[in-house]
Amino acid sequence: MYRTLLRGAVIARKAEFELSGMESLRRRLESAGKANNGLKSEVETLREQLTQSEEKLDAAEKKATAAEQKATTAEKKLEESDAIVSRLVEREMALESQVGAAQKRVAELEKEKQVVEAELATWKAKYKDVVKQGKGAILATEEALKAQVKIVAPEFDTSAISVFKVIKDGKIVDVPKK
Repeated sequence: MYRTLLRGAVIARKAEFELSGMESLRRRLESAGKANNGLKSEVETLREQLTQSEEKLDAAEKKATAAEQKATTAEKKLEESDAIVSRLVEREMALESQVGAAQKRVAELEKEKQVVEAELATWKAKYKDVVKQGKGAILATEEALKAQVKIVAPEFDTSAISVFKVIKDGKIVDVPKK
């Protein structure tokens, strides 16, 4: 029995040593379990943050898409505006060219007008001279005719006779002025 006791003691010592290692392993396991639980909660927190970040990213992508659409629309409007401005500038240049040509034509017409007005003034002066000369010739002819009538019929009154008179209803009257 002593042997059995000794053997039991040896086995107990070995088992104690082994068990003490097991205790250490158990503590490590508990510590690792606690650390694992901490990591699990940290992973869960990170997953929540990841979900929130993904939601924020989705919202940001939607905003970016909307901004891109607005930018595209703005670019199209800008291109349309550029085309309109270009067309209007071309039209303005064409109109300015036409205005320049019209002003040149007006200047030419003004010069022609001055020339025509000068000619008109010359013709008016000539007309006045011709009228004056014509009246003078008519009056001289009238006086010559009256002198001839005085020779043929000295007692005849020639005061009623004039080149500027006509016979109307059997009477001598002045020519109506127009």
